Amino acid sequence: MSTYYGTKGQKVQGIASDPSVSQEGQVWYNTTTNALKVFKNFTDAWSTGGNLGTARYALRGCGTQTAGLAFGGTPSPTATEEYDGSAWTAGGNLGTGRYFLAGAGIQTAGLAFGGTPSPTGATEEYDGSTWTAGGSLGTARQKLAGAGTQTAGLGFGGYAPITAATEEYNGSTWTAGGNLNTSRGNLAGAGTQTAGLAFGGYPTSPPVFIGQVITEEYDGSTWTAGGNLNIGRYFLAGAGTQTAALAFGGAGAPGITGSTEKYDGTTWTAVGSLGTARQNLGGAGTQTAGLAFGGNPPSTAATEEFNAGTVTAALTVTQS
Repeated sequence: MSTYYGTKGQKVQGIASDPSVSQEGQVWYNTTTNALKVFKNFTDAWSTGGNLGTARYALRGCGTQTAGLAFGGTPSPTATEEYDGSAWTAGGNLGTGRYFLAGAGIQTAGLAFGGTPSPTGATEEYDGSTWTAGGSLGTARQKLAGAGTQTAGLGFGGYAPITAATEEYNGSTWTAGGNLNTSRGNLAGAGTQTAGLAFGGYPTSPPVFIGQVITEEYDGSTWTAGGNLNIGRYFLAGAGTQTAALAFGGAGAPGITGSTEKYDGTTWTAVGSLGTARQNLGGAGTQTAGLAFGGNPPSTAATEEFNAGTVTAALTVTQS
């Protein structure tokens, strides 16, 4: 019978923290957590990032995996935090505190719009330190989705009451775009103003709490049907582009989920699930470098990073 020493060439070491250099099959004993651990390779997987400073849900985000922005949510509706790829730091507070809002843009040119309490059309623009008021949505609403940039934003769906309304932002004013084919709220979005993507959500007609699999693609004027999600859900998050999107988290018939799917412009395919299943979370980044943060229940500060290809992660060895 072979031994670990014989096959790996070293003894199992006792160390105070997990090693920074990782190799699949490497085993060690963490003397701080009193746990036997091993590195394992995963394909298209989520790994742990730095926690938000403030645990919250119903927040929104924008930016990239190494330059992310999180804003709004409850119980801290004005809070803004900036992510550098490892840690969150406080940014400038929103002028209008809210949750169930939408977002677009990048860390230094962000856009926040809509939300509640009391459905609002308020829009704010972020310059990397301060939020300033922009033009209000034509249709005040909450639980909507967003995409695009600060000067070419896209807002669609939501409630106040339920709506299919789509609006386009030019950096100062919102104007009406083409309506979604299916009115719904609690959906997610990705892409740009002229190549947008809307997916998931739910309507108000029975059965209310069955998550939608519906995907729609926007060309700058009209929404058309895309490929269905494999798992119908609402309160999910999204990232990426119309032809390379990522959908993750949410709730639906299976309950609260960490399920993640990637879209190629035609078909959604399941990939590695979030480590923390949750709904009402924020998302940012791309299909190959995604970012998930916050959510509930319970309200969490957990942040995870999605990386396409092979990811090496530390696992705790448990008895089975």
